[in-house]
Amino acid sequence: MHSFIFDSYNVDLTGRTLFFRYSLDGYSFIERIELKEPLSKELNQDLLNAILFNLHLALGISYWKLLCPTHIEVRSGKLSKKQAAFWDTIYTEGLGEFYYRNNIDFRGRVSFPYADKPSFVPDGASLTVGKRQLVGIGGGKDSALTWEMMKKKKIDATGLVIETQKKFGMVDNLAKIGNIPLIHVSRTVDPQIAVLSKQPGFYHGHVPISMIYAWIGMLVCVANGFQSFVASNEKSAEEGNIEYLGAQINHQWSKTMRFEKLFSAYVKQFISPDLKYYSPLRKLTELEIIGQFVKYPKYFPFVSSCNRNFSTTHPLVEKLWCGECAKCAFAFLLFAAHLPKEQVVTMFGKNMFQDERLIGLFRDLEGRGGMKPFDCVGTFEEAQEALAMINKKGEFKNDVVFEALMK
Repeated sequence: MHSFIFDSYNVDLTGRTLFFRYSLDGYSFIERIELKEPLSKELNQDLLNAILFNLHLALGISYWKLLCPTHIEVRSGKLSKKQAAFWDTIYTEGLGEFYYRNNIDFRGRVSFPYADKPSFVPDGASLTVGKRQLVGIGGGKDSALTWEMMKKKKIDATGLVIETQKKFGMVDNLAKIGNIPLIHVSRTVDPQIAVLSKQPGFYHGHVPISMIYAWIGMLVCVANGFQSFVASNEKSAEEGNIEYLGAQINHQWSKTMRFEKLFSAYVKQFISPDLKYYSPLRKLTELEIIGQFVKYPKYFPFVSSCNRNFSTTHPLVEKLWCGECAKCAFAFLLFAAHLPKEQVVTMFGKNMFQDERLIGLFRDLEGRGGMKPFDCVGTFEEAQEALAMINKKGEFKNDVVFEALMK
């Protein structure tokens, strides 16, 4: 029987580097988080341990999914029954796409152990925080708009960039244009994951990355005296992709209101009632977000939603949009609905409506093809509305993809 162990975590002597250790059937893994500033010795140690313990559990999802063992052992601390139920949900619903793609029956697979006396529960520890907000900055339109909304309301805010495996220069460039002060956190995943996931018998696939970022955000909030970690999750994330084994599978599960409520309630009860997690974009669709974002053209040459900006194996070179993936296609639709054709083509470096290979992808996005792509894209209705707006403007008539979509 396969077995997964949450071994231990620790902070090195500098107070800047955090290590998280795991074991899986004889394999040992270490993930590393590096902070720019050392953790203060004045921090409430119970509170810090509560954050680090839960971050240990959050990061472990990337290693557990290699074999998805039913036997889970937590040596770094003890969970209450309610806490264990929370992590059962994260490792079940949060990995929905992963289970679907790998044809895994997730029902009853995850069961975190619990004890009568849990560890590291600050019991509503009070924090000395002001009203400062920490805003996750990912280099895309959503976080840029969130930042501008905070600035308009004169909220004291700072941006957080979580860099996995490499520096994200495009985010720094966008931050300069937006005059966004940044805190950088470096995350290094154990390289054995990439090797093992390609070997027979091991799984690979999507993890709820926004959940991991939420926990890192909480750590930075506690370490630096921020009241809230502000995400940029929109209404469109609520729509799933497909049903599997009686469950709705949603690529964006950790961006949904369900996750936000679960996470917020957990933090309030088991970390501190003074910490908050929320998204100002929650009531907006992707199409509405673009409608507001286009008011800030200074970002156009620097913003991108394409995942290849963050790829370590197939990174973009000298451009911000690959012009081939679902995120690029959906963003192209939205921008084309709101901006002049010439401006959109300049931003993306190509006219995606002239690339005949993309007809099927666009049809998937508008609901006339296969299933909704497993990516951070909006709803079928939004894609259809965007196409209607584009058609009304008439700028893309005679472009092969657009003409195909209008039939």
